Amino acid sequence: MCYDIKASVETQLKRAQRRGDAQAVDEIMETLIPLTDLPIYHSSGFSHPELLIYTDRSPDFPEVATWGLVPHWVKNEADMKKQWNNTLNARGETIFKLNSFRKAANESRCLIYIDGFYEHHHFEKQTYPFYIFKKDHSPIILAGLFNEWVNSETKGKLLTFSIVTTTGNQLLSKIHNNPKLNEPRMPLILHEELADM
Repeated sequence: MCYDIKASVETQLKRAQRRGDAQAVDEIMETLIPLTDLPIYHSSGFSHPELLIYTDRSPDFPEVATWGLVPHWVKNEADMKKQWNNTLNARGETIFKLNSFRKAANESRCLIYIDGFYEHHHFEKQTYPFYIFKKDHSPIILAGLFNEWVNSETKGKLLTFSIVTTTGNQLLSKIHNNPKLNEPRMPLILHEELADM
């Protein structure tokens, strides 16, 4: 699972910077960063922070989105708030089956650049957070799904996203041992080459 992350402005800009477009980076800093909750040092998805995501419709220029995908079929804000905490993560094994994620999995994929994430280890009725990051401190690129939800009552739009998860690898299997789950989980981390496809 992935419910707590760390994300800096620098990491969120890495994709745009790698493309060498200084004008785009300046524009992101001026127009988008003030609309986010960045930097995030240890933020829970349950607080629905606003981050930058790189969508398949805008792969080089990020968009501001709120963590917690609101499915297309949710009609109003009251229903949205009931659903929101259930869609922070999307199990990769079921995204094409579940009504909450199927449309986004087929049509709306995104990348989320973070510094690291926290996984919780359970030991003797205590919970210990482990901060997971790359040795070279380069960004971790997570696979995500997004949806632009339209409130049927107000016609207002809200761009939302979910982090895709998968079975925990050998390292994460030792850390993520939530007794409520059948198996260890982790966010789906993409290699930089895959993120460019």
